[in-house]
Amino acid sequence: MKRIALISVCTLLLFSCGDEMVTLKQKKENLKTLKESMSELKSQVAILEKEIAQSDTSAIDIGPSVIVQSMKPSSFAHYVDQPGTVTSKENVVMSFEMGGVVRSILVKEGQWVSKGDQLLKLDDAVMSNQVEELKASTRFAKTTFNRQKRLWEKGIGSELEFLQYKNQFLSLQSRLDATYAQLQKLTLKAPISGRVDEIVLNVGEFANAGRPALRVVNSKKLQIEVDLAEKYSTSIRKGDVVKVNFNSIGLEEEAPITFVGQVINPENRTFKLKIDLTNSSNSIKPNAVASLKLKDFLVDSAMVLPSKTIKKDMRGNFVFTAKDGQAIKTYIETGKSYDKNTHVLSGLNFGDEVIVVGFNEVSNGSTIDIKK
Repeated sequence: MKRIALISVCTLLLFSCGDEMVTLKQKKENLKTLKESMSELKSQVAILEKEIAQSDTSAIDIGPSVIVQSMKPSSFAHYVDQPGTVTSKENVVMSFEMGGVVRSILVKEGQWVSKGDQLLKLDDAVMSNQVEELKASTRFAKTTFNRQKRLWEKGIGSELEFLQYKNQFLSLQSRLDATYAQLQKLTLKAPISGRVDEIVLNVGEFANAGRPALRVVNSKKLQIEVDLAEKYSTSIRKGDVVKVNFNSIGLEEEAPITFVGQVINPENRTFKLKIDLTNSSNSIKPNAVASLKLKDFLVDSAMVLPSKTIKKDMRGNFVFTAKDGQAIKTYIETGKSYDKNTHVLSGLNFGDEVIVVGFNEVSNGSTIDIKK
């Protein structure tokens, strides 16, 4: 009935506003009646809202929605990211032991050569003639010595003559061997099998002894050299498998550590590592830079959490766990972190549920709505 009366009053007021004959006194009375009705309606609305809140469970605030992760044993590995430089295990810069004029170049840059192949020759005309002369003299001296030896064995001739012929033959043989060895040094031969990377000299140019003449590189036998910080000296060992990535050519592979240095460099407090590489495709070049991942820590059964879920306050690191529909602030001790994950050392047990989505929306003891 009160609602009907209020509607009637409102209708009367609307019509009255348009009637110029309505007096000011009547308008004030109408306004008073409306205000009284509005006050009564507000009171009734408040009572109904309270009653609904007490009996309607759907109106209860169930808190922010979250997603939890149950703590289960998982593997955790930590890697050291380190650059390394590719070097060739067989990279030889060759030079002549004797000076002379370059007579011929027998190979081309980029050509594959085998160990012992002739590469460059110096002018050897003079020394070749000396060798031929010594060969003839040595043959004659040998023949004379052998004849004198047979006579001496028969008791003919003196011992002095026999020793003179013997000494003459041996002296010429020694000179021949020495001269022939020098002649051989006028020809540069490959000490290893590999590819001719660079030829420094030209035909007709004088080659000084010890001057670089040619480089041979075996690009199939490569290794990576790494200078690693001293603090990893007890966690990195020979035989450990390393992940190798050549970003510039889009190549990835794994290879074992083949050498671990036993001496710390006092200048930069590092020690040396070497990793052998197979380069059958010949796509890896010496002096290339490789990105390495060296595993220095591994736990097979660990508690691991996304690093972003771990917060910190004055007391230490903590996460929010879910228990009985509430968020519980739980302090933890953490270990190493890698690739957006962190190893949890203590503070949690296997089976605990940790809030991993929505953790920024909760506080200790707040009600939560766990989504599956």
